[in-house]
Amino acid sequence: MIVYLSMSHFILTLLLWLNCSESAALKTNGNEDSYCNARFGYCIGYPAGVLTPQEESANGDGKKFTNQKGEVILTVFGRLNLDSEGEVISLSKQYSNDLARLQKHATISYKASGKDFYVISGQYKNGKTFYHKMILKHDAFCFALLEYGTDQKTVFDKYATVVFRTFK
Repeated sequence: MIVYLSMSHFILTLLLWLNCSESAALKTNGNEDSYCNARFGYCIGYPAGVLTPQEESANGDGKKFTNQKGEVILTVFGRLNLDSEGEVISLSKQYSNDLARLQKHATISYKASGKDFYVISGQYKNGKTFYHKMILKHDAFCFALLEYGTDQKTVFDKYATVVFRTFK
């Protein structure tokens, strides 16, 4: 079977590949790998010896990564920045919505936003630590959610910075 790609699809694929190569250069100890999502155009690095990537979702929006116990620790996905009525959601509105939702179930220890991203981190009432980062890519919100229990804090605290620095 021969597949013909449009020039724009070819260029997008090439740019994703180059971006993932750049992310791979941010490795801290040689045990990191990267995942790039073709549908929404984001890439993220992850500790390959610690997290195991699962199959990409059926609609191609993202992937989950599990620890050695099979628990989901890292979830990455994208979605169009539209509400259920098809209206555009601004980055500031999405940030406000996520912050309000998280404050109901967690203590927020850090929050920051910029023109094309936001980060919220803290601890859920059940003791789990979380780091949430959202980046705006074209007309989509791309999310990286790192969540782990206190028993895994020493393992994942050191990877949080690397994971979120590579999320582009």
